Amino acid sequence: MARGGRITEALMREALLGAGTAVWEWDVRNDCLSSTDDSAALLGYAPGEIADTQIAWNALIHPDDLQANHEAYLHHARGGGADLRARVPRARCKDGSWRWLAERGRVIERDAHGEPLRAVGTLSDITQRREAQGAALELAARLGKLARHVPGLLYQYRSVANDPLRGNFPFISDSVIDLLGLPPAELMRDATAVFRLIHRDDLERVRLGVVEAARTLRPWRCEFRLFDRDAQPRWVNVLATPQREPEGTLLWHGYIQDVTDLRELQQARAEAAAAQAANRAKTEFLSRMSHELRTPLNAVLGFAQLLEIDEHEPLSEQQRRRVVLIREAGAHLLEMIGELLDLTRIESGQMAVEVAPLALEPLIADCVELVRPQADAGGVSLHGAAGPATVRVLADATRLRQVLLNLLGNAIKYNRRGGRVEVAVAASGSELRIDVSDTGVGIAAEHMASLFQPFQRGAQARGPIEGVGIGTAVTRALVELMGGTVTARSVPGAGSTFSVTLRRAD
Repeated sequence: MARGGRITEALMREALLGAGTAVWEWDVRNDCLSSTDDSAALLGYAPGEIADTQIAWNALIHPDDLQANHEAYLHHARGGGADLRARVPRARCKDGSWRWLAERGRVIERDAHGEPLRAVGTLSDITQRREAQGAALELAARLGKLARHVPGLLYQYRSVANDPLRGNFPFISDSVIDLLGLPPAELMRDATAVFRLIHRDDLERVRLGVVEAARTLRPWRCEFRLFDRDAQPRWVNVLATPQREPEGTLLWHGYIQDVTDLRELQQARAEAAAAQAANRAKTEFLSRMSHELRTPLNAVLGFAQLLEIDEHEPLSEQQRRRVVLIREAGAHLLEMIGELLDLTRIESGQMAVEVAPLALEPLIADCVELVRPQADAGGVSLHGAAGPATVRVLADATRLRQVLLNLLGNAIKYNRRGGRVEVAVAASGSELRIDVSDTGVGIAAEHMASLFQPFQRGAQARGPIEGVGIGTAVTRALVELMGGTVTARSVPGAGSTFSVTLRRAD
């Protein structure tokens, strides 16, 4: 029987050592440890290489852990707690490396004064466990860092068995603070605060979707509104996959992305597409209408000219004046139709320009001569370009002519009898500036900001001068299509200067 007992004890020791655990007994008063060879084996020492004293073992404990280990023993020795459970220390192996040891024990005998006489316990090698814990902590730190840089919110949500809207978040990335203003620690205890932030118009839809996903265990995706930390509704896209746990709860693995900006962008694109469609429809309508209007209008103008030059049935002076009024009104209407159609083509991106090197002086001279009858009729003196005679610009000849005629026409139209209109050209580096100046009524400061907006005529809106405010808008758009700019400066009562800047061709 004794032999059987010794075999059992030996097997037990081998089993414990195989599991990385050694049993120790300590005679406290005499500082004598038994079974030290088993403990030494955990650190790679041979029998007898470590003395059978606590002092010898303390010499192997890592300096950073020694004080905490001693304080834990003193706490237990003085009656603090039934078991001696020291903070896990590190101990030096024979090869110089360090291993983590978990020491558990208790005082089993005391003297009459309560001082410890004998203690027993175990020493376990938990190095692999600590390394695994360290690796897990490192992985968690990496995941946390990754989650902080992901443009969204990663989470695990555990819901109770019978109510998917009640539960907690075992994991939720720190970005929940930025999105909802809620601390992760609070949500790890209770997720109620998140569901309170769901927009009431979306809550039932969310609830039904979650319940159905919980029933079928299929991935759930939904877009709904959550109130952010500033109590502003934000659209979020939520993806979650439920997983049934053994105890009946559901563990959801998911991702939340703030899609407010994306939805606004999509809405803006939809509105832009609708606006483009409306522009196309407007362009097509105006194109058809201009054709329908121009055809009879050209007929009216043609017949008016025929009446003026008919030698067989000459008109009386009164009739001639009336025909002239018809012709001038028709020409003005035809001009407005053309400007309106140009503006529509520009806004819809259908206006094409052909930019090429262009001699500037002859073009300006032609434009000046074309408007000279208008200037003479208004009593306005007109002076052509003063500047480099051979300079060339990069422009579309037809569109630049249209721009200059518009600016010259306005300078004459808004001038006064006895006034002056002047065209000047100035070169500056790779650019060339054309100034059209007048001595007219000028433009008030409050109207300068809207000067190049369609249908804006400022103080002239109710004046006697005809116009609908399209010409300046068309002028700016044409100049910009040619790669240039147009600006204006004015002194009310003294006149205005419009400047067109284009690229030089030489």
